[in-house]
Amino acid sequence: MSGSRKKRPMRPFILLSLLAALAFAAGCSTANPGGESHIDASGQNVAGWLVVPSGGTHTSFATQEYIAGNGTFSCTQCHGADLSGGINGVSCFGNPAGCHHDPVANWATPAVHGADAKKAPGGSGFASCRICHGNNFSGGGAKVSCFTCHGVSAPHPPKPWLVSGGTTYTHTTTDSANAPVCALCHSSGSPNNPANHPATPAAAGTPPGCFNGTMCHNEAAHAVPFNTTDHYSVTNTTFTANCGSCHAVTGTSSVSGAPLCTTCHTAGSPLTALSCTSCHANPPGGATTAYPNVAGAHAAHIALSGAGTTIVCDTCHNGLGTDTLNHYNRANALPGENALRVPPGDAAFPATYNAKTGTSSFDNSAALSCTNVSCHGGQATPNWRTGALDVNTQCTNCHALGTAQYNSYNSGEHQFHVVDDGLSCTFCHNTTTLAVNHFTALETTTMEGPASATIGGTDTAIDSWDPTTKSCSPVCHETRTW
Repeated sequence: MSGSRKKRPMRPFILLSLLAALAFAAGCSTANPGGESHIDASGQNVAGWLVVPSGGTHTSFATQEYIAGNGTFSCTQCHGADLSGGINGVSCFGNPAGCHHDPVANWATPAVHGADAKKAPGGSGFASCRICHGNNFSGGGAKVSCFTCHGVSAPHPPKPWLVSGGTTYTHTTTDSANAPVCALCHSSGSPNNPANHPATPAAAGTPPGCFNGTMCHNEAAHAVPFNTTDHYSVTNTTFTANCGSCHAVTGTSSVSGAPLCTTCHTAGSPLTALSCTSCHANPPGGATTAYPNVAGAHAAHIALSGAGTTIVCDTCHNGLGTDTLNHYNRANALPGENALRVPPGDAAFPATYNAKTGTSSFDNSAALSCTNVSCHGGQATPNWRTGALDVNTQCTNCHALGTAQYNSYNSGEHQFHVVDDGLSCTFCHNTTTLAVNHFTALETTTMEGPASATIGGTDTAIDSWDPTTKSCSPVCHETRTW
C-alpha cells in the first residue's frame, strides 16, 4: 500500500508539553484580578503595567489581590511561588529591568522605604512588603529579612516606635488601614503590647483597627468627646507636637478616621481664629440659614450690654458655653458622636429670667421662639431667625395689661385707653426718654423707671404731665387725674 502511511496517535509527553505552553500563555495573559489581560496581542505588557521607577499598575493589582486572597495571588502562576522566576523565568527581584526597589534612590534608608510602608494599602503599605519579604517579614522570596536592619522581629524599628509625637520614627503617622498587618503581632492580649493595652478588649470578630480595642488602643490618645482644657488651649506649637500626628486642620489627616479640625471649627482654623470665632462670629453673624453662624437676633441682644444689662453667651445658653460638654456635643451639624450633634444650638436660661407665669424655655422647632422669659413679659417672642420686633412701637409684645407678669401695666386708666379706646403706648409715652432706662435691668423683676418719667414730650399727645398729682393735659380732652 504505497503512497499512504498510517497516522500514529500523539505521544503523551508532546501533548502535555503543548498543554503546558497553552496554560503558560493563558495564565500569564490573565494574571490581573478580574481576569483582565496584561499581555497585548504582540506579547508585550499593556501600557502602564510596568513603569520604572514608580512600579506602574501591576503593583496595585498585585497588592490588592494579595490582600483579598489572604496571602495568595495569581502572580505566582508565572513568576513562581517565591516570585524568583517560575515558568516564565522572570524574577521579581533585582533583575536587569530594574524592577521594584532597585531604581528608587535611597530605598534602603528608613526615610524612603519606611514612609512608603506606612502608606494606605495599594501599591504601598505593609501588605505589599509581605509579598516579597514573607508573610512574617523574615525573608520570603526576596530572601531578605526585615529584622536584620530593624533590630527587632518586626517590620519597624525598636522603641521609641511606640512613642506618640516627638520622634522621627513614630507609628502615629502610619495609615490605620494597615491595622490588619499590625494585628499579626499586636492583637489584643499580645505580649508585644504595652501593659493594659487595650484596657477594654473588643468583642470577638471585630475587624482590626487602631482605636477599637482590637490591638493597643480603645480610642485615640484622648477621650472622645475631648472636652478638656487641653483641647481648648491648643496652640500652633502644641498642635504640631500633640495633635498633628493624627489630625490635620484642613486637607487630609495623617491618620484615616481622625477628623479634621474644620469638621467642628467651620469658620476658620482654631489655631488662628481663637475662641468662639473659629466656629462662628462673636456674636454669630453669618447667613441666617448657615449653622453654626446664624445671625438671628444675636446682635440685638448682645447690644443690650451697652444699655446696662450684662448679656453674654451664657445668658441664653446657660451651661452650654465654651468648655462645657453640652457645647461640644452640639458643636457641629454633621452626624457625629450622638443625636445631640444637630442644629440649632440649644438655649437654656438661668432662673433669673423665669417669667412670673413659669419656667423659661426655647422652642427649638420651626417656631424658634422663647417662652416664659421675664424680659419679654412671658409672651412668645418672634422667630429667632426671621422675626423682628420694633421696641419703640410694639410695646404690647412684651408688656401685657394686668398683673400676670412682672412687667405688666395695670394702673389707672390703662384699660380704657389701651384696650377700650385702642390707643398705642406711644400716644402718651415718649420713646426718647424711655430709651434712657429701657433694658438696663433685664435680670431683675422690677420695672426700669419710673415709667411716669416717659410721659409727654415730642411725638406724644400729652402737653403736660404732673407725676405728683398724676394728672395730664392731653390734646384729646381737658386735664384729668390718671
